[in-house]
Amino acid sequence: MRERIKTFLLISLVGISLLFTKRLWIELPNEMLGVFSRRNETYKTSYLLSDMIIPNKYLVNFSDKNHTIFYDDSKHGLWTNSRKILNGILRLKDVKVVELPNDEFLTYNGKRSISFYFPNKINTYILAKALDVKEPNLIVDTIPNINNIYVYLGEGDSFFVFSDGEKHIAIYDESIDVASLTQQVSMIEESGNYNFYHSMRDYYRLDNDIYVTNNDMKNPLPTVYVENEIRNLDEKEKEKLAEKFLNIGIDYIGEIGENNGSTIYRYNQRVLKLNVNGTLEYFHPLEQAVKKRNLYQSLITAAEFISKSAGVQKGMYLAKVEEIKIDDSFGYNLTFRYRVRGIPIILGNEMVDFVQIEVFNDHVRSYKHFIRKDMNKSVDKDINKPVDNIPSGGKMLSSFDVIDRNIDFIVQKYLEENNISLENQEDLDIKEKVLSSSFIQDITLSYFDPCLKDIEDELIGVWVIKTNKGLYAFDIYNGSLVYEKN
Repeated sequence: MRERIKTFLLISLVGISLLFTKRLWIELPNEMLGVFSRRNETYKTSYLLSDMIIPNKYLVNFSDKNHTIFYDDSKHGLWTNSRKILNGILRLKDVKVVELPNDEFLTYNGKRSISFYFPNKINTYILAKALDVKEPNLIVDTIPNINNIYVYLGEGDSFFVFSDGEKHIAIYDESIDVASLTQQVSMIEESGNYNFYHSMRDYYRLDNDIYVTNNDMKNPLPTVYVENEIRNLDEKEKEKLAEKFLNIGIDYIGEIGENNGSTIYRYNQRVLKLNVNGTLEYFHPLEQAVKKRNLYQSLITAAEFISKSAGVQKGMYLAKVEEIKIDDSFGYNLTFRYRVRGIPIILGNEMVDFVQIEVFNDHVRSYKHFIRKDMNKSVDKDINKPVDNIPSGGKMLSSFDVIDRNIDFIVQKYLEENNISLENQEDLDIKEKVLSSSFIQDITLSYFDPCLKDIEDELIGVWVIKTNKGLYAFDIYNGSLVYEKN
């Protein structure tokens, strides 16, 4: 009996050991994701196509006079809850589609609904693949590219609208179930904890569909400090980064230290450079010509590269896709941007963007990376307290206040962009004409990173006005121009 008990205990110990060993091997890769995982708190160990193709602005319409805007999905999950519904819509065999007149669609934001806006037009087929639709239906052919998805949540049957800005396709089917979205929108409205927005068309009788705030902001921006993630790595962390990008042990990697403090790592034809200005650059020349570009394959390749080598930054999203040709090869330049605490960032550094990838189908030719880490620094220096530093004193200006204070500047830019001379301008209502035109394309609440310090660099809250040819950022507290880009 005693021997039988010993045998049972021995078998149990072996089983427990195997279990822990198995768990170790399952969990170890996540722990070894790399230096960015530890220092920059990457939020996933993998980056999928569905993580790339996401809206950058969410307009929630409670009624014709009550709207709000969000720039991030993490708090309310509106896009997350919509993806499953969209998956079903894009698979339907007998879906009903109807093209809407532009003047009719312009009235739809006055109804209870959500509008998802993308940074640029996205291919509808690729959106379907990102939503894990294996065989997309006729919608992807009816409207090949979109920049806006509208969801009707009012009385009667719900429906979706896919729009590219000029063409609007309404999608109807009795299987569309938006109960979760309706409930979430009701919860947001009942809380009252949101900034109120109004359409310039409805509120100011202007021929413009931009949404602005004109009253006190209920959710002012917290003070945020950032640091340069590359500049502040120690030698061991740099070596681990080189091993990840070059995919080989440090003993096989050549290292060159430059006089300015930058470091170059090289293995065969692949090169990684950690610049003293905080920029990471990776280069791997094409091994053969790519005669035909494939966007879907290129996006998958970029996602795999980010997961394996670069690490996934919290708040990161695909902002721009550009076709490129290098020598005799055809590919894409992908630009990614990111948010801090749910708010988009614009950089004061003219030389770089946040993340740029040159990808040729299954080959990443180059990767550039310049992301500044939120230090989560509390004003009272108590790291155990939640960080939501709201600046004391000073009142945050509404977006319409900023427009009003800078209207002469905006008019001047309008005249310059349209080559209009004041001497030849007979219209006495030039200000109203500018605000009613398509000159102002968007107004966005953002953080501006001046990129002046490697550590404890304070971000500036701004209202960003995007025009046809320029971008202008105004301080949210005094309305002064802090940055412009043409």
